[in-house]
Amino acid sequence: MATWMKNLIERRVPHSVALYLGVSWGFVQFAHFTVAEFLLSPHWTRVVLATVLLFLPSVVMLGWYHGLPGRNRVTLTEKIGIPTNLALAALVLVLMFNGTDLGAAVTRVTVEDEDGETVERAIPKTEFRKRTAVFVFDGGPGLGADDAWMSYVAPEALEMDLMSDDFFEPISGSALQERLQEAGFKDLRNVPFALKRELSEANHAEFIVSGMVDRAADRHQMTMAVHQVDTGALVDERRYDGPDFLGLIDQMSVDLKTALEIPARDGIEDLRVRERLTADAEALEAFGRARQAQDVDSDFGTALKYLSSATDIDPTFAQAHFGLAATLINTNRPEEAAAAMQACLDHIYKLPERMQFRLKFLYYLFVANEPARARALSEMWVDLYPEDPQALENLLQMEALAGNSEGMLAILDKLYALDPGNADLLKQIAAVHEQSGNENEALAALQQYAERFPDDYTSYTAQADLQRRLGNHDRARDNLDRALLLEPGFPQIVRVMASLDLDVGRFADALAGYQRALALARSPRERAAAQEGLRDYYSFRGEMENALAATRAWVDEATEFMPPWNVAQNRIQQGDTYFDAGRGDEFIMLLQELRPQLESTSITRFMVDYAELRVAIALEDVVAARAAHDRALQAMERAQLEVMRPNLIADQGRLDELAGDYASALGNYRRAMEFGPAYDYDRLVGRALGRLGRLDEAESALQEALRLTPADPRAHLETAYVLEAKDDRPGAIEHLRSALRAWEHADEVYQPARDAREKLPELGG
Repeated sequence: MATWMKNLIERRVPHSVALYLGVSWGFVQFAHFTVAEFLLSPHWTRVVLATVLLFLPSVVMLGWYHGLPGRNRVTLTEKIGIPTNLALAALVLVLMFNGTDLGAAVTRVTVEDEDGETVERAIPKTEFRKRTAVFVFDGGPGLGADDAWMSYVAPEALEMDLMSDDFFEPISGSALQERLQEAGFKDLRNVPFALKRELSEANHAEFIVSGMVDRAADRHQMTMAVHQVDTGALVDERRYDGPDFLGLIDQMSVDLKTALEIPARDGIEDLRVRERLTADAEALEAFGRARQAQDVDSDFGTALKYLSSATDIDPTFAQAHFGLAATLINTNRPEEAAAAMQACLDHIYKLPERMQFRLKFLYYLFVANEPARARALSEMWVDLYPEDPQALENLLQMEALAGNSEGMLAILDKLYALDPGNADLLKQIAAVHEQSGNENEALAALQQYAERFPDDYTSYTAQADLQRRLGNHDRARDNLDRALLLEPGFPQIVRVMASLDLDVGRFADALAGYQRALALARSPRERAAAQEGLRDYYSFRGEMENALAATRAWVDEATEFMPPWNVAQNRIQQGDTYFDAGRGDEFIMLLQELRPQLESTSITRFMVDYAELRVAIALEDVVAARAAHDRALQAMERAQLEVMRPNLIADQGRLDELAGDYASALGNYRRAMEFGPAYDYDRLVGRALGRLGRLDEAESALQEALRLTPADPRAHLETAYVLEAKDDRPGAIEHLRSALRAWEHADEVYQPARDAREKLPELGG
């Protein structure tokens, strides 16, 4: 060994290697400088570093054979070894970086801004964006209840400061908040790192940012930690101490950019946090208390009080005006919301550009009631930032409202191409395919998701839900069994299993499943979902008083986490439940009570008009229903809600039935089906065909309805009518009995069950 080392030193191999590495390190540093200066792909630094290491065998060979004093010949080993090393190095580099974008880290676009001026922007490519989950900061031992608001302001201020650089891509706070509160962390603090990492992986983040806020006398003490999501490794951790809370956030912002390797660029706005938010400590505290009240307690009244205080103290506090406007909309105070939104627009210069786009979009859609301008703004945002996921997702919302499945798929495909790691997009793609009637494509997308994430139970529940709606009940159950293996006793899985049992007529199992889902629920959100399931169960079985009780229980739970505006929208969609329970008058009074709260936007105005249409249909008042249908159609077109057109066409079919025009009804039901599947259309088509006397076609359509939902009592009842007309009394009796098994405990007031009970003895059953 000593001789070997002596030979190495005599031949000056260590010297050659040291010199090579020293010179090579200069190349690595130069590559790093070039990447930062010219915004090239950061992979170039890794390419140079990998090349340096891969060429090391050739340097050792050269040192060994040419390190001695005097003249040296090129040996056979060198003639073979060095070219081989170079070839292998090239092969390894190709394998390592094949498919990697080694071009610029940005792409340049030229568009017209709102003023018609041409602007050119350098937009980061999605691969190089830093997708980051920023969690609410924990509270230190010195942070009392009165100062807890700092835990919520710190991450928001940090995010807002970095939002000016679109290399930074934060995860939606609401996505993290919902899952954390369902996991039992109501105040969103002191979350174990393992759970933070799990949620970050679920949202396809690359980095986790967490921290702690503490107080000592008049000084703030804060920590910030940055971790990699895939490995959990600590990237950076720093401590901060000083009397200026927002000043510490400024320091954090600089350090976070460094930790995330966000390159410095010319033209990126770099304001201090107090210039983004407010320089007034009292206004900041009021804003923080509002955030805490709203995010933790869903206490919108307290949030309004503090937001109003923040904007009174500092009228230039744009973010507080924005929060105030949103909360006023959510609490049904549209005129005040418009004033708050205008105040925010007056000081919009304080917000990062991406937030400005979002603000203007909400203004046009919910305050100015100009959906066409909201769409135009969304398109301009995408033109300006063609690879910005937020811009694309915003336009996706507009395409969804317009019911444009092709447009939605085009955007989702682009989002998935930009971010193949975000497999959640596959579930969205599947949902759009299903709405378009492309069931095979929908299943393929969900199966692809399951292959990518075999440990994610939601891939199996999504497949089960789709298979259930397609009538593939055994396959649906297989998928749910797999989901239960991964997450035993998870409320969502239990709920879907209960829905499957209900469809196939396992009524005792279905009821037990919904009740178990309610017992397993850990949060108001999960309990509300369980109550929805119970409402659907009781409605299916004609137990309408129980269905109404579940509806009211849903309202009690929903008000714990949902803004009043959203609760009101849901409540006016429950008219059929009230009328089937014989309580139509109650719903009419409820609709009149909620109407003023829902006339602030063109979208919710349509919902009110649509609810009135459903009331007129339930009352079988054809004249009033036709007038209501015309109003709803006009409201839909004003709001550009093309997604609702098939519903209005189907409702027109029901109006035709009430008027005795079954041929027109049939045509409208079939027209509605052309927009995509709705899983009760086959029953409606069968009913219209039966009234027209086209009995074989009617039976075929109703058989399809029963294939999809074998226990559907309304489809069994319609089938019985058709078979009676075909003089098949035994078949009609069998279907009536099937309907009455489902309606075994139906309320006396529930008319379809009464019809079935009266028909059975007529047929001798």
